[in-house]
Amino acid sequence: MAKSKSPLFGLEASGTVGDSVVFAKWRGVQYARRHVIPANPRTTEQLKTRSVFSFLNQLWARAPALLHEPWAAYASGRPLTDRNAFMKFNIPLLRESSDLGQLMGSPGVSGGFALASLSASGGIGYITAEATPYQVPSGWSIDYVVFVVVADQDPHDPFGGVIMAQSDTTVPYSAMFSSLSSGTYRVLAWARYTKPDGSKAFSPSLITSAEVL
Repeated sequence: MAKSKSPLFGLEASGTVGDSVVFAKWRGVQYARRHVIPANPRTTEQLKTRSVFSFLNQLWARAPALLHEPWAAYASGRPLTDRNAFMKFNIPLLRESSDLGQLMGSPGVSGGFALASLSASGGIGYITAEATPYQVPSGWSIDYVVFVVVADQDPHDPFGGVIMAQSDTTVPYSAMFSSLSSGTYRVLAWARYTKPDGSKAFSPSLITSAEVL
């Protein structure tokens, strides 16, 4: 892809010219590329990627803002969106999986410290979860710990079930999710920090499972 400073005599352009050159703009940058008729390969490996991409796209659309937040922080200043970042990390993790045991809720941003532990247990219609952070250095503080519950499923199928999120600002960091149908759920957690310079950091997510009766 080549940047185009003055396509068509300095005018902004989009679309195909003579079935040979395509002009377009992406994130404010005008560019030109060769016009290519895309193929539609359907190998097993490509189909795995496509099905997981579709699943993650549906999950992202239904995910609460708390799950979007670390990905927006990761994408800031990079040539991709928060959704693109979420896809970039999770497609390789899930394309060979039959469940959500490898789902990543936060990639870790700006040196955020990982949580020390995450535990979860289920009962009749509910899940409780608790996370323990490590001691943070002087000048750092924990804004809150985010907990996400998502119904476990094969990521090659259309997304279904529930996805919910809560945050807790006090020790012990915990959450309770109710009105859940019976089945297996994945529970994720990560922390948001304020650094000494006032900027925000996010820990990489931990994940565990819980059974709802």
